[in-house]
Amino acid sequence: MDVLSDILDNVHLSGVLLGRAEFSVPWGASSEGMMAPIFHIILSGNGFITLDGGDPMPLGTGDLIMMPHGHNHWLQSDPSAPIVKFTELMVGSPLRKPEVMRSGGGGAVTAIACGRLSFDRSEMHPLLAQLPALIHIKEGGNGAHEWLETTSRLISSEIRADRIGTAALFDRLGGVLFIQVIRSYVESLPPDQAGWLGALRDPRIGGALELIHETPAHAWSIGELASEVGMSRSAFAGRFKTLVGETPMQYLTRWRMHRAARYLRSDGLGVLEVAERVGYESSATFSKAFKRYIGSAPAAYRRSKCGSL
Repeated sequence: MDVLSDILDNVHLSGVLLGRAEFSVPWGASSEGMMAPIFHIILSGNGFITLDGGDPMPLGTGDLIMMPHGHNHWLQSDPSAPIVKFTELMVGSPLRKPEVMRSGGGGAVTAIACGRLSFDRSEMHPLLAQLPALIHIKEGGNGAHEWLETTSRLISSEIRADRIGTAALFDRLGGVLFIQVIRSYVESLPPDQAGWLGALRDPRIGGALELIHETPAHAWSIGELASEVGMSRSAFAGRFKTLVGETPMQYLTRWRMHRAARYLRSDGLGVLEVAERVGYESSATFSKAFKRYIGSAPAAYRRSKCGSL
């Protein structure tokens, strides 16, 4: 499994809320009060999106926009259109979307599929933390036409159908869409991209990351990783930290904790078994590292994720 797939496979989406909006000109909607990753797909029509402090950007039919960090934003038919909050168009507690949210002045209609993702930020990988405030995938751009059109059609159909099992399907659709968006974004980056995203494309540092992801339980050292990718120890350590933002050993520990969190959530293993799977002989040493990176002891983390607290 490549590094990006391994990272995305370990993202724990804990819930997806999907709905359809039909806004008639003039219209506007704000995400204020919705602190979560949000995406919108323009099913038909057009409009503008403005991030807090930014300039309006035009949107057209087939475009997808995602705010991975939940930045406040405004969707409008034009930058001067009146605005209502999405939360004012929702019902219930916790807030949920009705089958269709409607608002506006009665003119031409723009239809939008809207979604809110939920995942545990304590497990956020540095790759996800470095994503931009807004990812905009234009219809047909970066080879996105086929997967975006297919996913959009399925989401729109399921929102309208309201069939049994819809909530479970939405969770999976949200996960698929999230992976597709991140993959398309990474593939669109220039070859000389700096930072963590650039590390994936660096032949040597990317190779070292693959080694860590393939066998995180191995007792890797900086010298061994450097030798495996054909670099001197000092040159490797310096370039790794420049691109990834932390030392190879810090990253190894972080990735081990991500893997451990997944084992604790889903595999029903004891703490010592999990520790051994990620390269620790002592459950005490593992537990200390886990609490430092994830924020709670392994046993408490497992109980909270399994709903038995």
